Amino acid sequence: MNVAESPARALVNRGALRLAEGALDEAEALLREAVSVDPANATAHVNLGYLLACRGDHDAAIAEAEEAIALEPTRGAPWAHMGMSMLASGRVEAGLAALSRSVRLDPDNHFAWDAMGRALLALGRPAAAEEAWAAGVAAKDDDVDMLISLATAVAAQDRTGEAARILLRATEVAPSSARAWTQLGVVSLVRQDYGTAGEALLRALDLDPTCEEARYHLALLHVLVGAHDEARVVLDALAAAGGSWSDEATRVAAALPC
Repeated sequence: MNVAESPARALVNRGALRLAEGALDEAEALLREAVSVDPANATAHVNLGYLLACRGDHDAAIAEAEEAIALEPTRGAPWAHMGMSMLASGRVEAGLAALSRSVRLDPDNHFAWDAMGRALLALGRPAAAEEAWAAGVAAKDDDVDMLISLATAVAAQDRTGEAARILLRATEVAPSSARAWTQLGVVSLVRQDYGTAGEALLRALDLDPTCEEARYHLALLHVLVGAHDEARVVLDALAAAGGSWSDEATRVAAALPC
């Protein structure tokens, strides 16, 4: 049966709308009803699987993806959803294989490319992660988070100059992204480009004064240029805050000359 003629079409559409609105309980009820009304509606299985993955029920999400694949094996989305749920449940190689199938069927699925990149980088394969994220950026060149991820993979291969250029592009795509400016500052610091590092980190803090990563690296910049008093003020504040940068701030502050 053509999807447009499915008796569950209205239910699927309403379920997708509730899912987009974040009303997961309503969306799940509608999508489960859609699957019951028309078990051959692949879109209902795809959307229900995605919803279940959002809830953390990855085994059930994989089962729904498998139902969709059985109905429409050349559709990329269920392969992507299955791959992401497999990764989340620790089935890494199977997840990567499913994601690879997804992007072969749909090379523009930047979500699948992004998931592949994250998994590959976590496995210590930055060159392969770079390839995945580069393909994702090619599919959606205004995705600032994917540009930052691509720069991370490139920097992990000691190509910090190229990483800085990618991050500069990220700041052009999303000039209000404190994260992009912070990462540009971090990479510039590694490259000993202190002028760019300082400008980028200050810009990040203008955009988000609570960004501890930017504050910590600005303190490191103070240390590197010999401004120890300024560094100590920032490091002591980070240490006292007890956040994710507290231990590092404490360690660096302890190493400063009295």
